[in-house]
Amino acid sequence: MYRIRRALSCALLLASAFCQAQSTMNVVLSNDEYPPYVSERLPGFGVLSRVVTEAFKLQNVQVRYVFFPNNRTLQSARTGAVDGSLGWAKTPERQRDLLYTDPVMNLRMVFFQRKDHPVKWQQLRDLAGYRIGATTGNTYSDEFAQLQQAGVLKVETAPDDVANFRKLMAGHLDLFPIDAEVGAMLLMQAFSAGQRQQIEMQGTPFWSAPMHVVIWKGQPQAAELVRRFNLGLQQLRRTGEFNRLVSDTREQIYQRGTLP
Repeated sequence: MYRIRRALSCALLLASAFCQAQSTMNVVLSNDEYPPYVSERLPGFGVLSRVVTEAFKLQNVQVRYVFFPNNRTLQSARTGAVDGSLGWAKTPERQRDLLYTDPVMNLRMVFFQRKDHPVKWQQLRDLAGYRIGATTGNTYSDEFAQLQQAGVLKVETAPDDVANFRKLMAGHLDLFPIDAEVGAMLLMQAFSAGQRQQIEMQGTPFWSAPMHVVIWKGQPQAAELVRRFNLGLQQLRRTGEFNRLVSDTREQIYQRGTLP
């Protein structure tokens, strides 16, 4: 009789665990325009968004995206206006309000410059005296932030990346840091061929920036959402589905020739 009761107890525990794992959850994530990784106008809302959607889906979590201007996207997650956001690197300030998932993919952060005004450097501190653009709400590595705070780097902010590219073309900036692929796409999307000819990308990245999903700490199921996402992401990587999703989504985006 003891063995029967013990077996029944184990079966009930397993059934309970299975039901809990299969329970449906919903999450609302803020998103913005940072193609090809995230964009309201791209297939799957961009490469990163598609991976995030599928990782959550594997763990029975349905995702809804709400799109904001860049400088409001992260703030909407930090204040609880939405459940979370995606595509953000860690900073101590952000971690006060947000839980972070495992990194999903990395950005290759480089400097763009004018072709008639190339800038040579070996360390970030070598850029002292140059005018560097930054986009409000974005982070550019701990080292960059420390040098900026110490006054070594002269940084001017703008509300979005396109505005920074305009300032660079006009000669108001010497350098603008952004992911290599994102920068190339924004130039193609927002500027004429003649304007693009003025700008070039430096070949050496200064930071490999990990992108995470973040969940507002005040969300009652925040820890469970992070746990489920990490499990789904692990499954995507283990099965090879991660690479297929990234490759297929990129192909769909570039088949368009230009961004809408």
